Amino acid sequence: MNKLVLIFIIINASLGLFSSLACSAETPLQPVDPIYHFGYNDREHSYSENFKNISIVYGMTWFFYPLVQPKVFHGAGGIKNYQKNFGKLVFDQDEPFWNEFIHPITGAQLYLLYRADGYDRLRALEMTLISSSLFEFTVEIFTEPASVQDLYQTPILGTVLGYGLENISMFLLNSDTTMGLIIGHLINPATLLPMYEGRSYLIPLLDEKDKGAMIKMEFNF
Repeated sequence: MNKLVLIFIIINASLGLFSSLACSAETPLQPVDPIYHFGYNDREHSYSENFKNISIVYGMTWFFYPLVQPKVFHGAGGIKNYQKNFGKLVFDQDEPFWNEFIHPITGAQLYLLYRADGYDRLRALEMTLISSSLFEFTVEIFTEPASVQDLYQTPILGTVLGYGLENISMFLLNSDTTMGLIIGHLINPATLLPMYEGRSYLIPLLDEKDKGAMIKMEFNF
């Protein structure tokens, strides 16, 4: 009796091995790299989320501004300028390079930062307007009074530029080319941050009974 059971087990194991080898010969399974898809997932944000995000961006301006304007923060001159410029609003005399190039680019990256965190286009514009206004009235006054041009050029022109960069970067990131990925991330670096909520990846299923694709969405809150 024990011999019959042993023979039965050996026969079944052999048949199972043969069946597996046959299936592998017909449809070999090979590892497939996931295909990423980039986009934006607009969602509602609570007041606490808005406050937190604005606070983070505001804190970043206080961190980076002394790095690009080190002379302003040495000695008592910076504090005197701050007191003198606080509450003032003027038409600045800055070079066009700053007003029409640097400020719109800064506004565009702010817009893309908020878009990466799930804000729709209108809300991203509003958040960019708030962040740029806080910078103008409370940080940049170390060097000059708040500027009328900067108050609208940074958020408005920045959003227009950001909208264009958004579309170009999404096209490049979804082009399935290495160069497209590199350039897409360079012009829209917010897509590399953990806060970016719009990335998903498609994993092909190599199952004989259920061919198709599995979609997995990645959300970061």
